[in-house]
Amino acid sequence: MPAMPSFFRYLLRYCLAWCLALPSFACAMHPLSLDAGWRTCGNTPSAPASLQQLVQPGQLQCVEREVTLTATPSSTQLLVLSALASSELWLDGVWIGSNGQPARQASGERAGDIDFAIHLTPQQLSMGKHHLRLLLSTQQAPAQLASPLYALYLVDRQDYRVALAWYRLPPLLLAGALGAATLLFLALTVLYQRQRHWAMFAALCLVATLLLVVELWRSLTGYAYPLHMPRLYAVSALTWLFSALLPLYFHTAYRLPRWPLAAAVLLAGIALAGALPTHFDARCWLMFLTGLAASLALNLGALWRRLPGSRGGTLIALASCALFLLTGSQFAEGGFALVVCFLLLPLCAQLLAQLLRDRSKAARAQQLENQLLRKSMQPHFLMNSLSLISELNAQSPQAAETFIEALGTELRMLNEFAQQPSIALTQELALCENYLRIMSTRLQQPCRLQLDGEAAGITVPPAMLLTALENAFSHNRYRHGVSFLLHSARLAKTHILTLILPEGVTRPHAGSGVGEQYIRASLHAVFGDAANYVSEQQPAGWRLSFTLPVAP
Repeated sequence: MPAMPSFFRYLLRYCLAWCLALPSFACAMHPLSLDAGWRTCGNTPSAPASLQQLVQPGQLQCVEREVTLTATPSSTQLLVLSALASSELWLDGVWIGSNGQPARQASGERAGDIDFAIHLTPQQLSMGKHHLRLLLSTQQAPAQLASPLYALYLVDRQDYRVALAWYRLPPLLLAGALGAATLLFLALTVLYQRQRHWAMFAALCLVATLLLVVELWRSLTGYAYPLHMPRLYAVSALTWLFSALLPLYFHTAYRLPRWPLAAAVLLAGIALAGALPTHFDARCWLMFLTGLAASLALNLGALWRRLPGSRGGTLIALASCALFLLTGSQFAEGGFALVVCFLLLPLCAQLLAQLLRDRSKAARAQQLENQLLRKSMQPHFLMNSLSLISELNAQSPQAAETFIEALGTELRMLNEFAQQPSIALTQELALCENYLRIMSTRLQQPCRLQLDGEAAGITVPPAMLLTALENAFSHNRYRHGVSFLLHSARLAKTHILTLILPEGVTRPHAGSGVGEQYIRASLHAVFGDAANYVSEQQPAGWRLSFTLPVAP
């Protein structure tokens, strides 16, 4: 994984540690489940069963059970009912509350809220046995549901409020952070990075935000139970979209081939997982797991190809898969929110770090380009060339024309190459040979560069060798011409270029080392720390060694 700025690194560590700690707060609540031991109301006794077995869609059902309390609670308790039903409740024959209006016909039923809580005092829940009766109407519950009942439990009111607050807080904060990230990456995509995977990451953040908001809708505001199915369909659609976008993001980020085919296969696979005949939570779980597994497979493929960033991406995908499998049944506030925290936050930091490096690299490249252009327009070099043109024009117009053509070619090539971060070694050699033709005319002595080895497949910063030759002419006077030698060899995963600069008559030179600075800076701009440059003085001149990484 590429290095990230310290601010994002510390923020990421804090968020991940906090997300790990939050489930412990939510798990501090210890509700008393009241799902088992129920019988239908009436004189005919029936075998005890669970509420989920007794309550079915499209019915008006009266059920009852005995509740035994081993101690009188010290504070107010909440009787919490989560069901797609209208209900009325009695405790020890006393009516204690209603949610909507139960009825035998759908037209007469007034739908209740999906989550409903009744406050019970310690006096109502003294130690001993209590009789609890429920009248549940599920006339508007969808018939395809196995059971319209989710939960019925008794819990301390204060514990419930605290646990519910911690239960909501992580996805709320994460939704806000992802919403801000959506706007940020949309702006960055438009202004700086017009790349497909940046736009796809912004879409990922947007879909994750919407999914968290839709999941939180129930616990934050509540709703009448007929709205539960549209919400479940919205959760399924958003889960499918997120699960499809996630592997497609990695596919585009690594610039893997066959984009349309890969997109079709991924979408079909996740759609197949979502079409399995299971309940909504299981389908969402399977779709999300399919998306994570596809992302892990793409990252492993990129790691096998040794693509940049594949190591960090593989670790992120692998940790997300393992974490999701360990989160249990809570999909949105538990599994999804926690996995998104571990998944999108590192990817966000990775992209932002990449943006900062690209901007810094672009600024450095612009600086090197300006420096190279200034080098090509040195007043001393131009004045000597103009003087020579004047002399040649008087002595040999043909030679003057040849020199002007060589000078123009040199300036044109320098201007062209200065706009590229790197060029082929063959182009660099052409630039050097043209420069040596100019110097041969100026000195009236032969100047040449001999190549020992292969030049194909090697890239170098523009004017790297040219700068070394210019330095040689600046520090030495070659009275009888000069022959420079360039050795090219490959060792393991590196190319080694060795330039031999013969010693001439030393001339006074008041240079500031700009040439050496340019060579080192341009090598670092193109290859980073993978390149190395060494300049050694020898008895017969100078030996310059350039160690360059082999292109993958």
